[in-house]
Amino acid sequence: MRYLFARRRALRFSIKLGNKAVLLLWSIAGMASGCRSDAPVEARETIPRLVSAAVLPNPHNVLSAVVTFTAEHAESARVVYQDERLALDSTPFFELTGLTDTVVILGLRPAAGYKLVVEVDNAEGGISSDTLQHTAGALPEALGRVSIAASGIGSGLSLTSVAVPGAGVFALAFDSSGVIRWYRHFQGEERFPGELKRQANGNFTLYRGSSTGVEKVPGHYVEFTPAGDSVRALTVTPPRYLDNHDLWITTGPDGQERFHFFTYDHRIADLRPIGGGAEVSLAGHQLVRLRSDGSTEFEWNAWDHLEIEEWIEPPHPTADAATVRDFDHPNSLTFDLDGHYIVSFRQLGQIMKIDAMTGEIIWRLGGLRSDFTFSNDPLGGFSAQHSPGILPNGNLLLYDNGARHQPPESRAVEYALDVVNRTATLVWEFRHTPPIYTLAVGSAQRLQDGNTLIGYGWVGYAAEVGADQNVKWSVTLSVDGQATVFYRMIRIPSLYGLRTP
Repeated sequence: MRYLFARRRALRFSIKLGNKAVLLLWSIAGMASGCRSDAPVEARETIPRLVSAAVLPNPHNVLSAVVTFTAEHAESARVVYQDERLALDSTPFFELTGLTDTVVILGLRPAAGYKLVVEVDNAEGGISSDTLQHTAGALPEALGRVSIAASGIGSGLSLTSVAVPGAGVFALAFDSSGVIRWYRHFQGEERFPGELKRQANGNFTLYRGSSTGVEKVPGHYVEFTPAGDSVRALTVTPPRYLDNHDLWITTGPDGQERFHFFTYDHRIADLRPIGGGAEVSLAGHQLVRLRSDGSTEFEWNAWDHLEIEEWIEPPHPTADAATVRDFDHPNSLTFDLDGHYIVSFRQLGQIMKIDAMTGEIIWRLGGLRSDFTFSNDPLGGFSAQHSPGILPNGNLLLYDNGARHQPPESRAVEYALDVVNRTATLVWEFRHTPPIYTLAVGSAQRLQDGNTLIGYGWVGYAAEVGADQNVKWSVTLSVDGQATVFYRMIRIPSLYGLRTP
């Protein structure tokens, strides 16, 4: 099967990954009133020269601006900007390819005024523009219906997506005080917000459609730049459907892109062995890896590897069930340290490692056919889990929805995996006080400082907790005064670059 990619023109947004350091050595107040250079006279013929510079609003995002400039002899450029509160910030340096180029400013504050300058340079020196003025716009009316109540001390930006009834979906990022600093609006009638992430190429991807991973409905992933320009879309054609849970864009050993995601199809299945009907339309999933030309490089099919009898998580099928459902429900896709796949199957209550070349199941954790025994876990394992990830030390961190715990309770939990002796030993967990139970969705992310960001997405709440079990920061998201569902919450340190949060 070949897959469909739709490309669109986009603003270039390539970040220079060199030895340039974003050092704020001077303030806006001290900038020269005109273009300047401190280079010796004999070097001025080869240093950059700024011919013109102007700033315009970004049509995709009022918290962003597009600076267009013309420069001679320049290799790279950045914009340094300062708001009314004298908070100084800067874009990274961007490589230039022509005389006229653009730099996109991100993360402005709503309705705030800014002073900014363009700085261009090459190996011989640099020069800055006249001071420009820009005022960020007020948030769109639909985004004004989103309330973000934060408390405590956090860091960086939190990335998530929110559905606003009648207005569509917003991909958004907000700071630790709950102020929205970036967004991209997608009009539509999605019931739930889609899966959103920052890809390794610097762009974002968002699932758009009404599928929850089982329905016979179309859907697609849209890739877009931080500036908001759509780059391309990924979809599949019936009888397969695109799953809404995960998409990864990576670079293969040949230097070409690879796309990793789930699809699903439907078959008539006999569910009487597990209490269901004799002829039920059932969805099963495929793990797919595509080459950049849309051809299939790898496919792993749950119909070939899993048994319907392994379906243990509620809701269980009933004898008269005839509605579409799935028996596996992969809700997360990520990679082990050796590059093989880590997949979470909700309905199985199981996390699985799959060989990325052969499709062999390397191990299973949890569920009826677990290769591991749990140790030191007061709840005896996880249930209906989401968002597993392998930490740099090889441990497994996940969000345990806890549907089969008695009583049901959700938590974040970390296991040390001994793949030789096949034991999963609990080394850390966080159980909220009072307990929280989320039927679906959820995320857990280990931050660079050792804290863990836990997204209780079904109830619109997230908490950053320390290794000492204390909540350092928390946030509640609501739409029209009611707690809203989000799929995941991910901490990013910046909208400009890819650094470990």
